[in-house]
Amino acid sequence: MRKILSLFYLFVVLSLSAQTDRFSITLKVDSAIASEPQKVYLYSMIERQMQLHDSLSIDSVHRVGTMHGQVPYEYAVQLMFARRGPGVVPVVVKNGDSITVHVGDEDDGFRLRYPRRTEGSPAMREYVDYQLMQDSLDLLSRKIRMQMQLVGMPEAKKDSLKVIYDRLYRETEHQKELFAMNAKYPYAAMGAAGTIYSNYKWSPTTHTYKEEVVDSIMNSIIERFPDYLPIRALVNDSTLGNYMSAESFSVRSMYWKRYSSRFYDSETDSIVRPLKMGDYFNALGMNQFRGQYLYVDFWASWCQPCLMQMPNIKQAAQLFADDLVVCLVSIDKSGKEWWSAVKEHDLLNHLEGDHPYQIHNSRAYNDKGKMNPDVRSLGIKAIPHNYLVDRSGRIIAKNISGSLLIDRMKELIAKEKEQ
Repeated sequence: MRKILSLFYLFVVLSLSAQTDRFSITLKVDSAIASEPQKVYLYSMIERQMQLHDSLSIDSVHRVGTMHGQVPYEYAVQLMFARRGPGVVPVVVKNGDSITVHVGDEDDGFRLRYPRRTEGSPAMREYVDYQLMQDSLDLLSRKIRMQMQLVGMPEAKKDSLKVIYDRLYRETEHQKELFAMNAKYPYAAMGAAGTIYSNYKWSPTTHTYKEEVVDSIMNSIIERFPDYLPIRALVNDSTLGNYMSAESFSVRSMYWKRYSSRFYDSETDSIVRPLKMGDYFNALGMNQFRGQYLYVDFWASWCQPCLMQMPNIKQAAQLFADDLVVCLVSIDKSGKEWWSAVKEHDLLNHLEGDHPYQIHNSRAYNDKGKMNPDVRSLGIKAIPHNYLVDRSGRIIAKNISGSLLIDRMKELIAKEKEQ
């Protein structure tokens, strides 16, 4: 009996030890990202060494999974989606952590995405908050710089924009300094401090920091995190000139292009503005239907989750024929495949019988494979993708399924009758 208890105790100890020697990341994904079966890989890049820790397969049925790995110290690992979803999701971990990351359908199409819904890692939360703050300042600076480059702009206006741009630049640098001096967790602190140091080292004349300020920042992080090896490699507690190169421990994700393809148009080098009232009516040529509700659904003949919603969408068109305009926009590049699917799934007008209704079909691409510029401006990157627009052109619901659409329309019509 004692042998059995001893073996059991040893097993428990070994199990607990194994858990503390590695981390776990539980990934939850929404339905659109999981609509196409794919692999998600978990890897890291530490000291220039890439390591694949784990992987999992997701599909429409299996949308939750857990991956494990080991890191030598607190650092960022990357979740890489093979097909749909964001290209890379960085997660700050240390061995023993058990973290849950939720990647939503709204994240689809991003090259790099900082997860807003994360549980189990305060270090990750700190890192994300810092990156979002930096991104917001970077985006403002970029917009100002683009305005300054407009042809024919008066010099006085250009000068005033430059004042604003310089102010934003100083604010960005100041926020980096504050974060490096006050961050509670080593990885994020090293990221901010490393950026300050490398910027100062390579172009000291263009940055606001003086040598003594950079020296103070570097000594501050080593005092707060004396046992964190990457900081030891970055910082030497003598003089600025003796700092070791940060290249081996550079926070690579901080240098990746952080503009989502939804908001940054590489062909025109411009920021795509957010949707405003009436954009859908204008883009789809539906201005004649102002005053009615508009349901816009982006789909394709090869998208099974899209086709599964079509019976409910047709029912909504029939139930609310006097109040709701249904517009189906296909992203099929082949006009033949698109029209075959329209006929096969009976997505046509039914103007006869006791309950006539209309469905407006259009295609985002022309016969030459070019997307309609107005539809392209809407930034649709994932399907199924739909919007419900009210009578004034205001978007009131996003990614609302056919059954929920019917319930929502009943509520809206009932409210209107009460008024």
